[in-house]
Amino acid sequence: MTETVPAIELRNISKAYGALRVIDDVSLRVEKGVFITLLGPSGCGKSTLLRSIVGLAQPDSGQILVDGNDITNAVAHNRPVKMVFQDYALFPHMTVAQNIGFGCEMQGMSRQAISERCQELLDLIRLPDLGGRFPDALSGGQRQRVALARALAPDPSALLLDEPLGALDLKLRQDMQRELKSIQRRTEKTFVFVTHDQEEAMSMSDLVAVMNKGRIEQLDAPQNVYANPATEFVANFVGAANLFRAHVIAVDGDEAKLEVEGSEWIVPMNRVTSGHSLKAGDRATVVIRPEALTTDTTKAGKAIRMTGKVTEQTYFGDRVHLHLSLANGRSVLIDARPQSLRPGVDEMTVECAASDMAIIVRDERAEQS
Repeated sequence: MTETVPAIELRNISKAYGALRVIDDVSLRVEKGVFITLLGPSGCGKSTLLRSIVGLAQPDSGQILVDGNDITNAVAHNRPVKMVFQDYALFPHMTVAQNIGFGCEMQGMSRQAISERCQELLDLIRLPDLGGRFPDALSGGQRQRVALARALAPDPSALLLDEPLGALDLKLRQDMQRELKSIQRRTEKTFVFVTHDQEEAMSMSDLVAVMNKGRIEQLDAPQNVYANPATEFVANFVGAANLFRAHVIAVDGDEAKLEVEGSEWIVPMNRVTSGHSLKAGDRATVVIRPEALTTDTTKAGKAIRMTGKVTEQTYFGDRVHLHLSLANGRSVLIDARPQSLRPGVDEMTVECAASDMAIIVRDERAEQS
């Protein structure tokens, strides 16, 4: 069986600025037609990785392939990928149609072909009658769409997007998230998206690559990144999480006994999400998401139960975040339905089903590096 050629393949890419290693031996394979997001905090290397693919930064080592062709040393304007920036970078002296057609003109397309391509893309971005306007007469969302159309116009193999929604307000950003995903599906283009916004990454992507300190710590579908974090960093960065440090006392078949902050917990082995086997003597982190803690303590099956005093509640409309202080002084975050509670007075008992937690085997050598 012949293996398909990926849209983009990175092989052992590294990049340093002086003593600072911003990309550390990154390998990544992106199949055609996939919407993948590079997610991570500022300074983790995600934008540098994107700029390396488009040719605005040169890696110190490794290979970059697009459609199976090595473009590691190709100049930026000869690479079969295009980029959309946060500030859009539209030419202010050109009309919308001229901006969209610029790349096609550079490719030597005929005036008629450029005109047809521009109208096709104006229809795609739902601005069919705005080809004659100048960028300063457009809203932020409209400029973002035009920048997207301009990048798509030369029919690139992949589109690279460096936090393109960062300058938009919340409502418009959410609208554009849906629009971007819709355009990606309709064009069937490969999109590589960069953001530090976890909700943006989770709502738009087929795959999420979570980056930290120049490395990809987990590459997976959004739901798996959230429910099955591979590292403590991923658990902490992607969504809210309660992290409990644990010591493995014993392993018996499909269960393990853990000592967790003075208590013994029985946990299922199939919830180890870090890709390492669990054995007696290991140190681990148990991850419990706030919504996995429920006040319904009548369900059958094994569960972890906690009782504490409500110290704080934050209202979010149909949900509230509750902070529960346990007897050992530990604070636990709970996501619950609004209810009448008196912070500092009322106590609450919550539990988490064993199947709703994740267990990460801690690599102490990696933590010290």
